Amino acid sequence: MKGKIFTVHEANRMLPLVARIADDIVGTYHEVNEALKAYEDEKARVAREPQRDVELRRRDGEVGEVLERFQGLIQEIESLGGTVKDYEQGFIDFYGDVGGEIVYLCWSRGEKAISHWHRLEEGYAKRRDLPPIATAAA
Repeated sequence: MKGKIFTVHEANRMLPLVARIADDIVGTYHEVNEALKAYEDEKARVAREPQRDVELRRRDGEVGEVLERFQGLIQEIESLGGTVKDYEQGFIDFYGDVGGEIVYLCWSRGEKAISHWHRLEEGYAKRRDLPPIATAAA
């Protein structure tokens, strides 16, 4: 494990920024998929019509641009100390401490505050409510 251990209060203070970035990640993830599909479709056309290679290069450039933007958004979350766990839903985890155990403080797009956690080896499906003591300082 490498990274800052957040209190619930510290992580919650970042949520307005994290939420905006998470929204951008979800939207850009869909753009990545659309750009990749358009590229693959064009690649199939070029196999039948080689003169379309200019369009294929243009599509390739679009894929590169959207992937670069997507990777930048992921890096923004990581620079804040978070980890993106799901690009489509916008699940973000932060290292935290619950009862002396290092865990993930688990946040999902649309939630107003971090109110759940799960063990490092578990995922979103195993998340639990934070104990009252963990949220008391928040």
